[in-house]
Amino acid sequence: MSMLKLLFVLPNRNNQKVLAKQVGNEFRLPAYDELVGENVGFDEPQTHNDFFRERTGIPVFRRYSFNTQSYAVFIMEQTSADALPANEYDWTAFDEYISSQESGELRDIARSVSLYYNTSANMPWVNASGFSAYLAWLYRVCEEKGIQIIDEITQVKNAYVSTVFCVPTDAGNLYMKIPGKVFITELPFTRELKKMEMANLPVWVAHDCGMNVILMEDMGGCNLPSQSSIEVFTDVLLALSEVQMASTKHLPLQCSYNHSLDAILENLSAFSQKAFEILQGTQHEITQSDLTKLARNIASATAMLKPIMNLPIPDTIQHGDVRPGNIRVVDGNYMFYDWAWGAVSHPFIEASQFLNIIKKNLPSGIPAQEILLDAYLREWLAYGSYEELKSAFAVLDDLKELFMAYVDCLWLETIVSMCGEGIEAMSADGWLLERRMYYFAKVLHIFLEKEIPARKEIRS
Repeated sequence: MSMLKLLFVLPNRNNQKVLAKQVGNEFRLPAYDELVGENVGFDEPQTHNDFFRERTGIPVFRRYSFNTQSYAVFIMEQTSADALPANEYDWTAFDEYISSQESGELRDIARSVSLYYNTSANMPWVNASGFSAYLAWLYRVCEEKGIQIIDEITQVKNAYVSTVFCVPTDAGNLYMKIPGKVFITELPFTRELKKMEMANLPVWVAHDCGMNVILMEDMGGCNLPSQSSIEVFTDVLLALSEVQMASTKHLPLQCSYNHSLDAILENLSAFSQKAFEILQGTQHEITQSDLTKLARNIASATAMLKPIMNLPIPDTIQHGDVRPGNIRVVDGNYMFYDWAWGAVSHPFIEASQFLNIIKKNLPSGIPAQEILLDAYLREWLAYGSYEELKSAFAVLDDLKELFMAYVDCLWLETIVSMCGEGIEAMSADGWLLERRMYYFAKVLHIFLEKEIPARKEIRS
């Protein structure tokens, strides 16, 4: 992993000036004291917010992040208009800062922020009013409900999928979450789940669909430890199957994506060419030879999937990212939260992805994977014999990277549709596009390297 210098860019309220320190003839942006990894933009932001405040005197939240060849860049927003710069930092016109730089990379960073600071199709807080509109909504909700904010609000998450704030109140900690907008349907999908009362979900204090914001109570408990016992992982899988089965009587859902096997099979024939075109001209592009192999693997996958359609296993809701960090353990019960990509799909796809996420943390010395799979499959015996279920699961597990790449392809198509062509790399939407392109290429290449058998029968 390459190490980068971390820079902070804070424009003033009207985005005409940037906070910098003059050293000789050069203006310098605030910088972190240590080199950071390229994924630093996904760390909890408050540590760096606090560092910035101590270094410059200005309290901030982070809007978005991006990386360049040499730098990780955090784009900040003032939380108080009254705070004055300290430690020789002051407001400098963007043009004056840019003209003082010998580095083309630094000039490009500043130029991009000056142009795109208030522009994003995905992050609703990246606009001229920024977080202030959401904080005003928060204060209004708390006042209407008689809730008193008793301490400083902190930012506990900031990424292209959402940003989250912790709000200490006399009613306990509340969390204000603002989901992203491109391909993310967390608010409407979770609202539907709440209406159906079929899943254990966080308690909402308030929400606003127009602003795309949720205020929720502290969930209590803790996230599922990644090093849990096999008994705990078994209970989680059984809880997952219970939620899946409970959803069958409520389908279809209006706000869910359709990732059923029917929909996937209908679209697989065009997938190879779409993948090739999406990656063309990027650092992840695939060759014509890769395209030929991808098409061949897709044809084999299609042949493998068709027999599964003969089994009466129903479609169920799909979380899309079931991992320990999205499972809360509260009083011995399991809460699946962060339904950002709520969909309808074959239930075994979700179970397969969860088992592969926890695989490296399973205890050694016992056939842990087989024990977990056995417990899960026995919950579905109403829909086929054990051998039929196991064979169907094996097929879907073989093709797990294809299913991930399929959804990532849809996400990338939506990004281009909503954000437009030629997305600026050093922008909020550029951060989204770069990361999704990276993950899409990563799973696609794993699938490309697989030797997919021509056919796999479902044994009865």
